[in-house]
Order: sequence, then C-alpha cells, then structure tokens
Amino acid sequence: MTESTSGLTVETDSAARGRRRRAVLSAWAGFAVDSYSIYIASSVLLPALVYFQGDMSAEAKAIFAGMTLAVTLLGRPLGGLIFGHFADRIGRRRIGAITIYGFGAISLLIACLPGAELIGAVPATTLLLVLRFVEGIFLGGEYTAATPMALEHTPAHRRGLVGAVIQCAASGGPLLVAVSMALTLMIAPSGGADSPYVQWGWRLPFVLGFILSFLVAWFLRRRVEESAIQQEAVAKAGPQTKSPVRMILRGRAGRAFIQAWVTMTGLFFVVTINSSVLNQFLLDYNEGYTAADLANTQLIIPVAMASYIFFGWLSDHIGRKRALYIGSSLQIVFYPVVITAVGSGAVSGWFNLTLLAVAGHCLTVAPFGVLPAYINERFATIVRSTGWGVAYGTAVIIPSFFSYYMIWLSAFVPFVYTAGILASLGGLLILIATICGPETRGVDLRKAGEDPARTETAPRVAAVP
Repeated sequence: MTESTSGLTVETDSAARGRRRRAVLSAWAGFAVDSYSIYIASSVLLPALVYFQGDMSAEAKAIFAGMTLAVTLLGRPLGGLIFGHFADRIGRRRIGAITIYGFGAISLLIACLPGAELIGAVPATTLLLVLRFVEGIFLGGEYTAATPMALEHTPAHRRGLVGAVIQCAASGGPLLVAVSMALTLMIAPSGGADSPYVQWGWRLPFVLGFILSFLVAWFLRRRVEESAIQQEAVAKAGPQTKSPVRMILRGRAGRAFIQAWVTMTGLFFVVTINSSVLNQFLLDYNEGYTAADLANTQLIIPVAMASYIFFGWLSDHIGRKRALYIGSSLQIVFYPVVITAVGSGAVSGWFNLTLLAVAGHCLTVAPFGVLPAYINERFATIVRSTGWGVAYGTAVIIPSFFSYYMIWLSAFVPFVYTAGILASLGGLLILIATICGPETRGVDLRKAGEDPARTETAPRVAAVP
C-alpha cells in the first residue's frame, strides 16, 4: 500500500517500514563499528603505546601518538574515492558489507602485532601505522554506502532526524571503546611497560572490533535491501554513465562538492581536536587524572548523542541552513572556552573535568546532526555516495595535521590556546560554507542535484506510522 503527495510516493505498508528500519539499523551499526575502529587508537592504544615505541625519544613518541589517528584519517579519502564509485555504480548494500568485512579483518591483524621488544621500535610502529592506513581505506568506504542508502529509504520529513540518528553512532563507537577499555583494565591493569595491559590487554578491544564488524556485515548482506531510488537511477542512467568522481568535479555537482568539502573540513578541525587533544589534555595537564579516569569519562561522554539528534530534528523543522548557523556559531563562541579550560589545569576533580568533556562533545557534534541529510540532499542519486563519501573523506586531510598547526601557533600564543583557535576556525568554515549553499529541506531525492527551476521541493508529508 502506498500514498502519493505531489508526486512523492511514500510507502506505508509494514514491509516498507521493516525495510526502512533494517536499513537505518545497519547504517547506525556500521558507522558505530567504523567509529569504534577509528577512535580505538586515541583511547585503548594511548596507555599502551610504549609497547610499540620502546626507547624512542620523547619527540618521536609525541609524533607517533598523533600519527596513529592521522594515518587512519588519511586512508579515508582513498576509501571514499574507490568505494564511493562502486557504491554508486553497483549498489550501496554490497559495497557496505565489503568495507565492514575489510576493516574488521584489519582490526584482528592489529591485535596480533608484535612489539618493540620483539622486532624493534621502528618496525613495530611502522607495521601499526601501515595497518591503520589500510584500515582507514575500508573505513572511508563504509559511510559512502550506508548513510545514502538509509536516507533513500527515509521519508523527506524525517530525513534530518534519521541522518542524525545514524551519525550519532560516531558517539556510540567511543562508548563501545570506553566499555571495552574499562572491562579490559579490570582484568589487565595498566602501568609500566611490563604491565598486563601493555603486554596483552590492549589487544582484546581490537578482537572485539573484529567480531562486531563481522556481525554487522553479515546482517547488512542478509537482511537489508537496496533502495528503490538508487535502483531507478542506475537503470535510467544505463551502463554508459560517466565516472561519478568526474561528475562531482564539474558543473552543479562540482559546486555542491566544494561546499560540502569546505563544510566538512571545518567540522573535522573541531572533531580531530576534540577526539585527540581533549583526551591528551585530560591525561597530561590535570594532575591525578589517570587512564582509568579517562575510561570512566568516556562512559559518560556518549550522552552527547542527544546533541546530534536534537539538531537533526531541528533541521527538519526550521531548515538545514538555520540549524547549521546555530550549531557552528556555538562552536565558534564556546568550544575554545571549554578546551582551554581542560588544558589549563585550573579545573580539578573528575566530575568537573567530565562535565567539560561532555560539553565539548555536545558542541562538536551539533552540526554533524544536520550534515548527513544536508550533504546527501545536495547530490543526484547517481553520484550521491561519491559526493558524500569523497567530501567526507578528503575533508579530513588538512585537519589531520592539527598537531603541527598547534606547534606553529604556539610560537605566537600559549600552547593551551592553540586547540581552541583551530576549533574556532573550523566553526567559521562551516558558517561560511553554509551561507554559500541552498536550503534542501524536503527535497525529493529523485530530483536532488537538478536545476532548482526544474526541481520540485516536496511539501512536508504526513507522518508515516
């Protein structure tokens, strides 16, 4: 059974609702294990880096700590290019499963790595960085497929909320990391280079990542169907369609890509600062704050998922652009205050530091609640995975070198202020890019990316039970 409103068909039968729920669930779970695999390095590995570093100099250790996250982020653009192309051409469901199987297998290989005592610090660190880079390629491919597919299953009036629910898995991943790290520390205490956690305990969360990845990929392959919107677009375009990568670099799609890329670059300045610098500030600049305290803080931080959902819901009611104006302005004004307070060492006590960490995460993810819907609504179906994935993936390149920018800025201002300056710059980029783009709330995804004079904007349709 279907209902039609101004040419926009909305399925209301129970089978369609079931397909939609499974698509959204698989996208959320896939992105959760994706996020788990990204941030496991800046949490689980942080107390165990000495296992790989051995007797490296203090400067080399600091660079290596930053690179464990940076190389993963640098692998993601290549994944977006490769897997985005195939997700648009042969189907989002199949490519989504392949990428999840891929980074799950790499997670298991990392869990089996030897340390500096066995093969030396340079080979040990090199192996870890190479595997993290390859894992980043698969991670970059996962979201190119899953999010567009789920949104293509979703009614227009709920697209902001559903996109936000999927994106909040970016906080669900760190929650899983925090739980696995806390449980691991209970059975393998952390300490010096010979402690149980450093010698073998850190491996357990990576094995868990392998198991979770394979379960999610199996569900995606067996229980989720391809979206009708993409099937129609592929059939209409035919086999002679140009490469999606070439298409997003020209004309209207090219302008949409530039806007999406600048927006995501700004966002990733804030995200990388928050995900890496915040943890380092907590551990290194606050006397008495331990690795166990960090694990407990990370158990609380996922309440920031409410920020994703609120701003996604808000964008369905006031528009994508207005919601982004609010979220980016909050980042510009308040995030520097939060990160500087954490790094100043002036705030004492686990509770107070955790409140600041939660506030930092809420400010970080506010625009992220809007962007899955907004960016996917900017691209035509035949290039949607590529546009979303490549913009998302390539946008991490410049922000991933945040540690070097902080060192450069420290020549002009105290080091503790540098993270806030970079985050404020990120919020400003989001604001400027949003001003330069159109409103997309309610657009029919079948007509997204077309000339506005020929694209009908769908009216808000009645809620689907």
